[in-house]
Amino acid sequence: MATYTNPVWEKDFPDPHVLAHDGKFYAYATETRGFRFQVMESPDLVHWTHKGTAFTVPWSNEHYWAPEVIAHRGQFYMTYSALHPETRKHDIGIAVAKSPLGPFEHKAILVRGGDNKVGVIDTTVYFEGSTPYLLYSEEEPRRIVVRRMTADLMATEGETIELLKPTEPWERGVTEAPTLLKQNGVYHLIYSGGWFQSNKADASYCVAHAEAKSLLGPYTKTGQILTGDGKKVFGPGHQCIVTLKSGEDWLLYHAWDDQNEPRYGSNPLGRTLRLDRLEWQNNRPKVIVPTTTEQTAPKI
Repeated sequence: MATYTNPVWEKDFPDPHVLAHDGKFYAYATETRGFRFQVMESPDLVHWTHKGTAFTVPWSNEHYWAPEVIAHRGQFYMTYSALHPETRKHDIGIAVAKSPLGPFEHKAILVRGGDNKVGVIDTTVYFEGSTPYLLYSEEEPRRIVVRRMTADLMATEGETIELLKPTEPWERGVTEAPTLLKQNGVYHLIYSGGWFQSNKADASYCVAHAEAKSLLGPYTKTGQILTGDGKKVFGPGHQCIVTLKSGEDWLLYHAWDDQNEPRYGSNPLGRTLRLDRLEWQNNRPKVIVPTTTEQTAPKI
């Protein structure tokens, strides 16, 4: 029986997103101390080979954050955020490539920082039938919103609709990193909240769940589904979900280990890539304890 032990990539790989395509898996991430989007390749979600740079943003040289890639009509579309050099706010862009490894080419700005005090980040594309929607996080004040996209994915249109905002003490005023899936007629909005870096004593970043009967809500929060263990794992979050042909669902996320404090400048590794099984009970995700011991590997 194949097994694995977290982290599956023991180097800084924050804000991970994983694309399953043509029998392989491709992981994309922020590079905290650099100016590119990282990409890795794996046959099994466990063994990863770093493939270098997928994309360098031509219109910005700061804050390359949270890339997500989808395969659509024979091409690969990356949504991401970066800091606009003039407005000093985060905008959301989209880039296109012929290969999941890139190189990606910037095509358009989908959402500008606009009236938000800081900007917009953390995108995900969701298709309702053939209609694409863009979910993302507005930064200050924080809230997760959705807008319809044009059929070619090169623009957003229509009104901005709020899906979720911070209401719980543990969220510390933050709701971000949306992941949306539909199961048995219910829309499941998985998101992250809390402070992504802190001290161990007040580490709060984690993954939570909300649900709705309509894509546009209203969404009801049901609680946290992945939190740090307070001993070896701190600040798990910015998740993505991969559904395998075997029917298994797997949650990939970043987290800090127990070396020093869970923040940059203190922890030597940064936020490493981790993997845990996501199971369902009564059409809701079961609470996950982040694993640090040997586990049964994904059934590819």
